[in-house]
Amino acid sequence: MILEKLDSTFNASKFYGPKIKRSEELLHADVKSMDKKELKEVFETAIFKKDTLAIFNSEGSLPTLFYIESTAAWGTRKLKPVKNFGYRYTTVSYNEEKDTIALFNGVSFPALTMTEDNGGKFAYLYAMKSSKRKDDFNKIHRYLQKSFKGLKLQNDAGGCIEGWESEDFYYFLFKKDRREEQIFSFGEDEDNEPSITEIVDIRLEIYTKLYIETMKKEHIYLPDYIPNVNE
Repeated sequence: MILEKLDSTFNASKFYGPKIKRSEELLHADVKSMDKKELKEVFETAIFKKDTLAIFNSEGSLPTLFYIESTAAWGTRKLKPVKNFGYRYTTVSYNEEKDTIALFNGVSFPALTMTEDNGGKFAYLYAMKSSKRKDDFNKIHRYLQKSFKGLKLQNDAGGCIEGWESEDFYYFLFKKDRREEQIFSFGEDEDNEPSITEIVDIRLEIYTKLYIETMKKEHIYLPDYIPNVNE
């Protein structure tokens, strides 16, 4: 999936359908009867799941009347929803180095969460990756900066989030730098200085403007960094 070519007519159900079917087959497979080659395929194949999303009453716990959550979530399983909203497709397990489900300006993303409403209309997506290449974030940032109009985010958004808008979408880019230290295996010489790897956690969120406007009109909670959404 090429995220620069995304438009509001994108069919999430069609995109994820074969992936969900394959994941269910693997999760229900009898691993005891498999040979090494088949087991290797199972453990190296990305797994996806589909959740039903519904609108719930916030009961005063949020600045809005309602919020959207999975009906299977721990905090909502016993709650009665106001009404169903749609579906969320999530990458549950994947190989950070080998898997690619989406690309943005040539940068690969191994994990993607996508949501559609009951009518099958695309609502939003989250693309995630942890990169050892510093230029990955810069390539994404440069494209957004060059292609779209910048957004003024809420004051509490912090310095790690930036936003842009196009005619149909809002884009939000998150960055978190961290360091990963080598973990010695049993029997290895721990007297050597452990190597440190610099990691950049990247998260790209893309929302349709129609979805944002609908949530505002129906008083449904959205992330605080989106301008003027929970007033």
